Amino acid sequence: MKYNGVEYGYVLGSDLVRDGMYVEVSGIQNEVPAILEIFYSDATHAMTVSLYMMDIPLEVIEWAIAVAKERLPTSTMLDS
Repeated sequence: MKYNGVEYGYVLGSDLVRDGMYVEVSGIQNEVPAILEIFYSDATHAMTVSLYMMDIPLEVIEWAIAVAKERLPTSTMLDS
């Protein structure tokens, strides 16, 4: 995703310690470290968002949420 001249990318990962999966977003240009993480817990079936910096554009957060909903398990998937 590109917003306001900054290109953002994401990685999917699995966290055995926290028992879940995550989408981690960072800036691709200038090697910006992770700015946010959306985590899906296998234990609670809940998603949480952690922000690692202030003033993240809402459009980037909304994009990350859409990616997480598409790529991570959701509680609605488990209900069926």
